[in-house]
Amino acid sequence: MLIARLQQIFFFVLLAGILVVAFLVFQPYLVVLAVAAMAAVALHPFHARLTKLISGRETVSAMLVILSLIVLLGIPVALMGTQIVFEAGDVYQGIRSNRDAYLLTLENTVLAPLHAWFPTVDLSLDQGVERGLEWLSQNLGRIFSGTANILLDLLLGIIALFYFLRDGKRFSQSFMRLSPLQDRHDRVILERLVRAINSVIKGQLSIALIQGTLTGIGFWIFGVPNPALWGSVAVVCALVPGVGTSLVLIPGIIVLFFTGQTWQATGLVIWGALAVGLIDNALGPYLVGRGAKVHPMWILFGVLGGINLFGPMGFLLGPLIVSLLFALFDIYRMVILKMEE
Repeated sequence: MLIARLQQIFFFVLLAGILVVAFLVFQPYLVVLAVAAMAAVALHPFHARLTKLISGRETVSAMLVILSLIVLLGIPVALMGTQIVFEAGDVYQGIRSNRDAYLLTLENTVLAPLHAWFPTVDLSLDQGVERGLEWLSQNLGRIFSGTANILLDLLLGIIALFYFLRDGKRFSQSFMRLSPLQDRHDRVILERLVRAINSVIKGQLSIALIQGTLTGIGFWIFGVPNPALWGSVAVVCALVPGVGTSLVLIPGIIVLFFTGQTWQATGLVIWGALAVGLIDNALGPYLVGRGAKVHPMWILFGVLGGINLFGPMGFLLGPLIVSLLFALFDIYRMVILKMEE
């Protein structure tokens, strides 16, 4: 018994040491692996249908999915990201030289009257917007600058996504074999995690991206300056419960109205109500579906906290971590507390 006990202690000490070393080995690439795994879960239905169409050739199917993702998403995101960096730099320089007409109009028409009522409160936009634009230019600029590290991470992400798509079933089966839980509980865990990822990525974040994109298009149509930049801000604002993209649209409408562009302001009001405001009702039930829904407030703080912790990729990783946390709460209730649904 003593020898068996010593063997167990030695094994678990060795295992703990190897786990620590393995974590240090993988630590530089954890964000890349997490984003690739999340993308693989979201793309799995497309990959499964494509695999059936080409007679079960999973390798070819995974390659076609990645190629489609690069063409349909990667290229537009790269072009839009470059434009956002350019516009952020332009606005930043405008603030530094006190010549940005958009922010000056907002300060004169909205904040100046408020300052008369609250003279001791600093209501200037410049400092907060300047810090935000400086961060945006630094981080997005680093992503789209084409440096060796970014290109390496992109290549590794594509490789990881390929294997997650092709061998995802094998990975999940390995997890079930290693888990001490019963297989039915392991399946509940995997199912809840998949539903959580799909609900957040295909649901709240997809809707926010669509609303932000439509906001930017509306700004471009009706002549609001720097539409790509404010459209990207609208993506985050779309996650704010109750107000959403109106945090960006209303200032744009005010600027157009007080600069004498009444028809453009009226057009932006109609655009915001129809093209942006109805997205939740039209696409929300279809995109979110019956997934593990997470309240928009937690998604919002997940986005902001994720960006603060992980950088730009935190926009995806933050909500993912939040959704997984709530999924694990459900699993704890079902598996540990035995409160079956």
